[in-house]
Amino acid sequence: MKKNLLTILLCLPAMLLFSQTKKLSAPAQAFKDYSTRLEENRRAASEKSDYLRADTLLKQWTRKYDALPDSVKADFKGWEPGMYYNIACYEALLGRKAEALTAFEKCASLGYNRYITTKVDDDLKSLRKEKRYQDALMLIRERGDMGYILSKSGAYNHVVDKDLPVFTYQSADAADLITFKNKYKLDSVAGNGDEISKIKNLLLWVHNSVRHDGNSNNPALKNGIDLIEVCKKENRGINCRMMATILKDAYQAEGFKARMVTCLPKDTLDNDCHVITVVWSRTLNKWVWMDPTFNAYVTDKSGTLLNIEEVRNKLYNNQLADLVLNDDANWNNQNKQNRDYYLGYYMSKNLYWLQCPVRSEWDLETNKPNKGVTEYINLYPTGYNSINAAKRLVRGSMEYATNNPETFWQKPAGVN
Repeated sequence: MKKNLLTILLCLPAMLLFSQTKKLSAPAQAFKDYSTRLEENRRAASEKSDYLRADTLLKQWTRKYDALPDSVKADFKGWEPGMYYNIACYEALLGRKAEALTAFEKCASLGYNRYITTKVDDDLKSLRKEKRYQDALMLIRERGDMGYILSKSGAYNHVVDKDLPVFTYQSADAADLITFKNKYKLDSVAGNGDEISKIKNLLLWVHNSVRHDGNSNNPALKNGIDLIEVCKKENRGINCRMMATILKDAYQAEGFKARMVTCLPKDTLDNDCHVITVVWSRTLNKWVWMDPTFNAYVTDKSGTLLNIEEVRNKLYNNQLADLVLNDDANWNNQNKQNRDYYLGYYMSKNLYWLQCPVRSEWDLETNKPNKGVTEYINLYPTGYNSINAAKRLVRGSMEYATNNPETFWQKPAGVN
């Protein structure tokens, strides 16, 4: 059972946390205040095991919600599934199985997705043998069990598409990269160790140089220098895409080949994705996973760095136990990350399909006069295509589709 309204809110995408990002209308604020008071009373009743009282309060909430104008209702749409989940729990605790099943089906139909906690919630144990419960739980699983969703994705194929553009990378002798390297003494940051230590040192430097803020607006100038400096000047953070941009520029300033990789979910209504960086390791003769937002990289049990394809294959085959997340992976040097959440849930959700810019260069996504169309290649599992075409102009950028991982992860030209 959800213990309080805060828990419900924490389960929602950031876009639904409107109290932090949107000024409410007077009717919406009044309903929010009402909901807060009701939650206090519900929690008090629940702590006294007065499930009838708690259940009555939540049903009162749903009636008031249903009576709201659509313009106000939209602000609270994300709360509704959790309310029906709690009603299902209370009805089950009260021994009213039919009512509990109806509420549980309702929460599933509204998009409830907390599969992992739902399947072990003892408040619902009296329902587990019921087919209606099992069908609704499967609906929740198909939305919220990210490893399961990934495992059901189509396989890749190896069809060569000669119409795809070729990935290119900026040379370290580009003027902007030289300026970046000298300004921040990146040779010293990388250090004098082996290639892998340099890759890790640059990752840590970016992680510590800027603060992650997933709700921030992107600055106008999107390159390593300007992103770092705007964070200093405005005492602000930047999102994962901008952090991956800095790391891509840092690697290329130090002579590596690197790409930003946007990692995306199957659900087209899910606005949460994640962007990391991959860098080509000559030592390992492959791309390796580097995530500056979480200072994260992934290895096998022997400590060998892995790339996105290797990690995705392990998750696809339900082999999370074979993956190792570095012990110092963290968010903003505050919250330590663990393998089960970061890989088992978050990245399992966001590795359904992938996107890379064709050209890895300075100011890649900065809008400039007379700049050509920015191109991206999307790697999809078979049977899925977000652009519904082989190529399409999307929001001013040209996107190309492929199902071929060898093409997508091709070795940079000219690298021995």
